[in-house]
Amino acid sequence: MADDGEEQLEFDFGKKKKKSKDKKEKTEGEDGEVTLVSTEWEKGEAYSYDDLLSRLYQIIEDKNPLLGTTKKYIMKPPQVVRVGSKKVGWVNFTEICNLMKRPVDHVINFVLAEFGTEGSTTSDGQLTLKGAYKEKHVESLLRKYIREFVTCEMCKSANTGLDKDQSTRLWTVNCHNCGASRTAASIKAGYHAVTRADRRAAKNAA
Repeated sequence: MADDGEEQLEFDFGKKKKKSKDKKEKTEGEDGEVTLVSTEWEKGEAYSYDDLLSRLYQIIEDKNPLLGTTKKYIMKPPQVVRVGSKKVGWVNFTEICNLMKRPVDHVINFVLAEFGTEGSTTSDGQLTLKGAYKEKHVESLLRKYIREFVTCEMCKSANTGLDKDQSTRLWTVNCHNCGASRTAASIKAGYHAVTRADRRAAKNAA
């Protein structure tokens, strides 16, 4: 009897694993057969460097239409007339400031500092300068101002704004096309010739 009891307590683990494995294979068979498909690798089209570069530029233009096309920046030439014997008048000064979208006071400070002279604006928007300046001198100065305070250094666009940082008191040029921003150069006084009036004023102050 003891031998019979021992035989009843025997477990065949191998058979149970096999039964479970058979069930798993049966389930897979019921769900569907898995077939392996072998494919051969085929070499695609080879692109040159110029082709890839052209595709890159095309993608940039499609994603950013404003960056792909640049508009020519046209500025009216300055009109300078003689005012008396020692002064000149920049007739369309305020009009040019509005075309550049720059504050009149900022442009005046730049012009006076670069020319090293004195000046003031009239009621009709004309800038009166002390000195015998010609249109070519004013045009050269205007180009310098546009290069430093108007044109974006990244995309070369003139669609920019000039804002003053209240914390640092510095002017920043912000591009409306590419979003680039840079700190504008501070206005520095240029060469100023010492006149007889300056020597007289300095002598009286001493």
